[in-house]
Amino acid sequence: IFLGQTKCPYTPGRAADTQKCIRAGGKHNDLDDVGLDTYHHTFFEMLGNWSFGDYFKKDAIAWSWELIVERFKFPPNRVYATIYQPDPGDPSERDQEAWDLWAEKYRSVGLDPAVHIVNGNKKDNFWMMGETGPCGPCSEIHIDLTPAGDTRGALVNKGTAECIEIWNNVFIQFNANPDGTFTPLPAQHVDTGMGFERVVSIIQGTKGFTDFANAKISNYETDIFRPIFDEIEKLSGKTYGCTLPQSGSTGATEQEKVDIAFRVIGDHIRTLSFAIADGIQPGNTDRNYVLRRILRRAVRYGRTLGFKEPFFYKLVDVLARKMGDVFPEIRAKQKHVEEVLKREEEAFNRTLDKGIALFEAEAARLVGEPAVTREKGSAGASPAVFGAPPDTSHAAAATYYRRRLPHFERPWAKYMVTFSTCERRVLAPAERDIVLKTVLHDHTRKYELYAACVMPDHVHVLIEPGVKEGGATGAPVFHSLPEILQTLKSVSAHHISKAAGVKGVQTWENESFDRMIRSDADLEEKFLYICGNPWGENVVGPEEDYEWLWTPERAAAALDVSGGAPNTAGGAPALPDSSEAASRAISGAFAFRLYDEQGFPLDLTELMARERGLTVDTAGFEKHMAEQRARARAAQKKQVIELSEIETKEPTAFLGYDQLSIPAKVLEVVALKDKTAVILDVTTAYAEMGGQVGDTGELS
Repeated sequence: IFLGQTKCPYTPGRAADTQKCIRAGGKHNDLDDVGLDTYHHTFFEMLGNWSFGDYFKKDAIAWSWELIVERFKFPPNRVYATIYQPDPGDPSERDQEAWDLWAEKYRSVGLDPAVHIVNGNKKDNFWMMGETGPCGPCSEIHIDLTPAGDTRGALVNKGTAECIEIWNNVFIQFNANPDGTFTPLPAQHVDTGMGFERVVSIIQGTKGFTDFANAKISNYETDIFRPIFDEIEKLSGKTYGCTLPQSGSTGATEQEKVDIAFRVIGDHIRTLSFAIADGIQPGNTDRNYVLRRILRRAVRYGRTLGFKEPFFYKLVDVLARKMGDVFPEIRAKQKHVEEVLKREEEAFNRTLDKGIALFEAEAARLVGEPAVTREKGSAGASPAVFGAPPDTSHAAAATYYRRRLPHFERPWAKYMVTFSTCERRVLAPAERDIVLKTVLHDHTRKYELYAACVMPDHVHVLIEPGVKEGGATGAPVFHSLPEILQTLKSVSAHHISKAAGVKGVQTWENESFDRMIRSDADLEEKFLYICGNPWGENVVGPEEDYEWLWTPERAAAALDVSGGAPNTAGGAPALPDSSEAASRAISGAFAFRLYDEQGFPLDLTELMARERGLTVDTAGFEKHMAEQRARARAAQKKQVIELSEIETKEPTAFLGYDQLSIPAKVLEVVALKDKTAVILDVTTAYAEMGGQVGDTGELS
């Protein structure tokens, strides 16, 4: 409808809805953070207004103000709006119309528009669903939650919980083309989204806007989650204490660990229940495996609360009672959801305790702690004695020198990012040159680059976004990850298409995969994985160099100004076994064993490792996974079946409705060999397949 390819099926073209959203993978992966803070979820509701070629900015902004200020009664002095102000090179022009409309609303209550309307560039105020497709400027609503509410917009879009976005009005008026240009759409549309859980947490956390000084803003401290928590308390005998771990911690006290488990289980039951009610089953591939991973995380956290028998499915009833009025499908499918969850729980319970025991023994070995002396494992399970030899198969494309990598203590985030070509198209050498050149272009400009590897069909980079400007409070404003990736992908795609003399061909997949680095050990692991990728994927031989791998050491060596740093070109020296990373990482072979024998998803093993201050050799794990997939493909037996050219003149009569057996007689059973039809007696064919034919001549 946005593209004008089909008409809205009703008039006027308006809609209001609540969307059930699951976010547990891909570019926006919140799974690792669920339970550790107050606002990350794998399932959330997005309240939306839509205009399909009907109303536009004037009505959308007027209704936003009416609902937020006049109906919900948000204090207008705490409400801030953002409008689009492009930076050089950003598409379109300043959204003066939106500014004027908001200014009228603020003046009507005696507030200064210059204070309450904040400009935002493409990163913050130009919404795109992907690299291509419908898009346009947007206008967000942010709420100042500080005790005095007098920050004058200084905290808007600064990533602080004291000022959060609750609503975004997106004005869909352009189409983003594969060549990086933007063209107007045939009609103008509106797509708005308001976070239901966020709005509820503000209203209830401030006691209806009456107490900001003692406000406790948490999505979990609301009547959305309280009924679920009440049920968990009743089933477990434990109490939710509302505690939060410190940043980077997975729980320092027993109560913190209990509260994390409450939040994880409360979040995951919503995700699993609604997904299953909508027809998705936990399984071994694609989105089905996403559900299985989430469920197994929840079941493992159940051990923290003392659950040994299936418990997760028992929470479906309270969810159906709480949310069934808005989403009747959860009530209609309640029994089905319970049966699926119980079956999955029972299957995983059979291996969970053994897997935890194996993990705890291996973790104890790595940290030099006798496994038999530990009273309890990270999930409360008694450990078993288990010894596994260290995995020595991992090799890195560059020797790891701690002095050569950045200090993790610097207060800026670092990310490992991966993006792939469309349909895994192999890039030609010249195209890989273009991509690497594009990656290096903004090194030290927009980000610090620590490693980059342009593989034949995907790209890995390890980066730290740099400071773009100073904020109103003097705090630095950083280049955002989406902004950096958009530039990398669009610029490289443009030059690749230009070199090939083609237009309209998409180079990169829309989805990118990023992971924030959480520790020095995590940083080291990702650095070595990127550096070892060409050799780990057998793109080059053990003694060969890979010219599309970049690290500071390789760059310095190429210029012969390394100051004694080793030249790592020409092969992949193995990481010394004495390194700290090797001694404190769960090996890929062991992680694969937990996956293959005990059903542990990799992210569950990573979670348990993080709780013990360990990392996981994910590159080694993926290597074992690739080998298993290769074995499975080799074991497949394919048989070509061709249709008979014999014309069937009489229909086949099925007699099974009325008879359990029929007298044996000669039937036409057609077997094909070199397209020659062979007529067999059915009794002979049946016997040849191992069947038994009785003396009575009947087949049953």
